[in-house]
Formats: sequence, C-alpha cells, structure tokens
Amino acid sequence: MVAGFKGDPTGHTRLFTLEAGGLAEVETGLDRNVMLGHSGYPGAPPVLLGEELLFCARDGGLTHLYGAPGRTKVGGEHSVSGVSVAGARLAYVAATPSSPGDIYLDGERLTDHTLPDLELFPLERRLFTAPDGTPVEGFLLRDPERTGAGPLLLDVHGGPHNAWSPVFDGVHLYHQVLAARGWSVLTLNPRGSDGYGEAFYTAAVGAWGLADAHDLLAPIDALVAEGIADPDRLAVTGYSYGGYMACWLSATDGRFKAVVPGGCVSDLTSVSGTSDAGYFMKMFECCGDLAAQSPLTHVAAVTAPTLLLHGERDDRCPVGQAEQWFSALRERGVPARLVRYPGASHLFIIDGRPSHRLDYNERIVAWLEQWVIGSES
Repeated sequence: MVAGFKGDPTGHTRLFTLEAGGLAEVETGLDRNVMLGHSGYPGAPPVLLGEELLFCARDGGLTHLYGAPGRTKVGGEHSVSGVSVAGARLAYVAATPSSPGDIYLDGERLTDHTLPDLELFPLERRLFTAPDGTPVEGFLLRDPERTGAGPLLLDVHGGPHNAWSPVFDGVHLYHQVLAARGWSVLTLNPRGSDGYGEAFYTAAVGAWGLADAHDLLAPIDALVAEGIADPDRLAVTGYSYGGYMACWLSATDGRFKAVVPGGCVSDLTSVSGTSDAGYFMKMFECCGDLAAQSPLTHVAAVTAPTLLLHGERDDRCPVGQAEQWFSALRERGVPARLVRYPGASHLFIIDGRPSHRLDYNERIVAWLEQWVIGSES
C-alpha cells in the first residue's frame, strides 16, 4: 500500500496498491482526506488487520479510523493519532474532549490522561452560514454561566488544509484562560479546511483571503446578532495560514481591536522565494495574483494594535515575513510588537521548548487584555 495524490497535489491524499501494471487506487468509500499522521495533523499510516485495510481519514475536524471501503472502526468524539495491529488485535491512540490522548486496545481504554483537578470549559459545536449559503462548521468556547455580550477572539487554524477539532487542545491553552476571564473563543473551519469533502478542501486554492474571509466574518456577525459577542471588543489571532489571515483581516476589515499573527505570512511574493515550500505555494496553493492577495499590499488600512510571534528558525514561514509586517506597521504609527523565539522552528508552538510555548500563550492573553479590555494582567 502507498498513499499519494491523484492529479493536483493540493487535493486529498488517497490510498493505492502497487500492482504489476502500476498503481491502483483503493476505494475508500469516502470523500475524505486520508490522514497519515504528522505534527498537528492527527492520523496514522494504513495497516492491515487480517485481510481488512485500516486507514485514518478526517471527518468534520476529527480524525477517525476506517476499514475500506468506508466502515467506521473508531468514530464519534475521538481523534485518532496512532494505530498498531498484532494478529487479530487492534491498538490505537485517540484524543477526546477531556483527554489529549489515551491508548485503547480492541476498543477498551487502557490509560486515563484526563486532568482530574481541572474542569475544562466545554466546546459548543455550531453550524453557521456564509453569505453565499455555504455551511461553515465551528466551535464556540465560552463559560456557560456567562450571560450577555462579551469580548470575542477569532482564532484561525493553519494549513490552510488543517481543521479545528472538538477534542482537548493542549497547544492553545490560552483559549481556556480567556474563557475563564469572560471571553468567547470562536474557532471555525472555513473553505480550505479538511474534513468536509475535496471540493471544500480545494475551494480557497488560488483565492486566499478572497474565498475564505466571509466564512470567518459571517459567524462573528451571527454571534453579535445573538448577543454573545460585543462588536466593540473583537480580536483575531491565528498561526501559519491563520497568521496570514490575521494580517489579511486586519488590513481588509476594521472591526478588530487587537491582532496576534503567529508564524505569519504577510507577503506572498517574497515567501514564494524564501520558504522551504515556496515553489509549491506559488504554483499549486496560492497561484493567483500574489501581490493583490498579500496583506502587505493593503497594510495602509491597518489600525489595530498587533503582536507578532515568530520562531527565528522557521523555514516554512520565514521570520522575514513578520519583520516586513512589523516594519510596515511601525512606519505607519500602528502599535506593534515583534517577539522572536530563538532557535524555534515553524512548529515550536506544538513541540518547541516548554518555556517558549508558555510564553506564547501568556503573551496572547496579555496583549488582548491590554488592547481589548484595557488592562494588562
């Protein structure tokens, strides 16, 4: 068995068998992306359980385990990140809303990594509607005892072909801290996100900032109309592609009072020649009018105080992207701060130094409290 693309490499990863005549695609029975497992992208390589082919695929933000063609082996509120078989026995690792990951053997949980002394605020699964009628799934984190309109943080995921999940999130712990302080945190899976079919997955190719922005803004309008979000206390953050969108939204929409781009891209033209994935991004992912779709082209419209957080050894989104945005904001008198993490790679918020990850979380909370609430704790 092998995994790869069929045609355009921006599409779903698929399963194939090696035969005498070449590659033959395996029918999975799903319009879903096969997940092989990488940092920030839960999944596992396909395995054989007897004669049954098992594989992971993303469905609505969750990575489930299937048997070809399309038989659900592990579903529900589980996100699978490791699979192993021995004879007729199946072991896997899966995260849940209360656990970052536990080991299961033939469906029985063998470990318990829930946090016994900490009560997490629950995520509410929401389905919003974009202006063109497209459904957009998201998750709202809020203290259920809070009433009335309060401050709201929009957090945009990376990729752009990643997805927010309703399971325990040990990377973005500032979500829980903000909820404890009266904030609502909104995470959305706009066009380009994984887990909603290949047409949705590729809908923002060549149209970053154009095909996806309304998917992020319309849900905010809905929460304002519901009396959950205060329109005068809105903020946006995001990492990688999410950092790009944080810059883009602050340059094209004036509603946000504070912005925190992490590992950002601000200039699609320069990143195409400096990123380790620059050629791929230019030819297959962005592949539009790079200048017009670069936040840097529209930076003159930015007024929101901006905190930039970036790893100095980031090869995917080089630190020069943050430096360009920071310099452009300072030249225009916009309050801005740039924090560079020494030796940190693009994935430092996932697997970097604990001190860096703690600092990253704490700085976001402090910046939002300072510029949205009016006090720095």
